[in-house]
Amino acid sequence: MKKRYKLALATASIALGFSVIQAKPAQAATLSGPINIYAAASLTDTLRQVETLYKQSNPNVTFMNTFGGSIGLANQIIMGKNPNPVDIFFSVSQAPLDSLQDANQLIEGTRQDILNNTLAIITPINSTLRISSVQDLLPPNKVAIGDPRSVPAGVFAQQLFANSGISGQLNLVLGTDVRNVLSLVSNNTVDAGIVYTTDALTALDKVKIAYTPPINLYSPIVYGSAVLRQTQNLDAAKDFNSFLRSPQALSVFQVSGFTPIPEPMTTGGSIAVGIVGLMMKRKVKTKAKAKAAVN
Repeated sequence: MKKRYKLALATASIALGFSVIQAKPAQAATLSGPINIYAAASLTDTLRQVETLYKQSNPNVTFMNTFGGSIGLANQIIMGKNPNPVDIFFSVSQAPLDSLQDANQLIEGTRQDILNNTLAIITPINSTLRISSVQDLLPPNKVAIGDPRSVPAGVFAQQLFANSGISGQLNLVLGTDVRNVLSLVSNNTVDAGIVYTTDALTALDKVKIAYTPPINLYSPIVYGSAVLRQTQNLDAAKDFNSFLRSPQALSVFQVSGFTPIPEPMTTGGSIAVGIVGLMMKRKVKTKAKAKAAVN
């Protein structure tokens, strides 16, 4: 077993090495920051990990992050309410990026789809509420979702309710973003909440995934990014935006529970993402099970 693990790790390392050689830009050593990023709240932890990884090869680059509901962030950019020029927008759901594209805010050729996610219905860790269908969320239960006016997760939740035949029948509490919803559930302010699976995995010591609704009850959850025309650090912004789709970055996202969206890559890069991501994800699941067993 150890020999197989070592062989897999060696294969992934070699493959990843080839992909790094092929993907490394010639000007990387001259890039510097800051890079100002507006990103979905559900990317808070993982994006910072990817940035730390990027800085290993680009030590002069710094990052400024603003996390929140993707719809609200896009509206801020369109209305010119961002205090500093935004270099990269990293959104969940196609609609916020579409609105920026329609407003001629995106640099052509930089928009890309990167990740998929799923919804999870969560309850407080000590809750006795049993959920075997979406209908189990009906009153008297109090349910938290992201405010659909600014949070895509709330839009997906509304689709879930509509396709389950319970739209307009729930006792809802609206959160400012998915991390706020996560907090409302973990603090026992509500009986249940709807977040992305990746958010639930960050707090398994405070919440539990009570039910995973079928993915055909809501639209595909797609994360995408693009460089904005207002950028004042074009070279670094373009380089980091490309890095978000690199095997190294995708492996980090995969460990956190995101599903990388396939695109034509080098054979080495594909092997690296698959093998390294799978091994790291198994370690995360093992730790999660251990926490659940303790609780």
